[in-house]
Amino acid sequence: MNIILATQNRGKVEEFNRIFLDYPVRLSTVFDYGITHEPEETGVTFSENAQIKLEYYLKIIQKNKFYDSSTKNLLLAEDSGIEIKALNGEPGVFSARYGGEGLDSTGRNNLILKKMEDVSSENRKARFVCCIKMADIEMNFQYEFIGHCEGLIMNNIYGSNGFGYDPIFKPLGYNVSMGSLKPEVKDKISHRGLASKKLIKKILNAR
Repeated sequence: MNIILATQNRGKVEEFNRIFLDYPVRLSTVFDYGITHEPEETGVTFSENAQIKLEYYLKIIQKNKFYDSSTKNLLLAEDSGIEIKALNGEPGVFSARYGGEGLDSTGRNNLILKKMEDVSSENRKARFVCCIKMADIEMNFQYEFIGHCEGLIMNNIYGSNGFGYDPIFKPLGYNVSMGSLKPEVKDKISHRGLASKKLIKKILNAR
């Protein structure tokens, strides 16, 4: 079985490779098929944006037959982000573009910390959300899997692991940021890890 990851995000590719490491699947990416462009994400929900990505890459791959028909080929598209209660759910679907295209991850983290510098500890609730959409390239049937990770926004940036908002997010039950966790620990509790666990149970019939 071949799962094609429909993402341009290297951090996500690295996480999915860890998550599927012990399962009988081969992972490839759209980069392996020479696809370097991506669709405009115009959805207002994570589900809508994941669907946009799925349909965009599915059309290209089917049209050009960028796959080995001798094996089962699945396309995996994903949209994810962080929702912060004190910011009325922001950044949400704009997580990757929050604050404008000129900001990198550190800039976006600092922007959030600046906006929340006067927010009390009890009002710093947040959650990561991941929506995975999967389609069989030849059969066209689709699945959706959702994962959430609840936590709090910290007062400072901590940790060099992970990517995105991991260094300012403290998962419930932990005293360190997501960016301070070992990768194998993060994968068990993260929004992406939990959504992938549902996928694995459904697609691979694994417990």
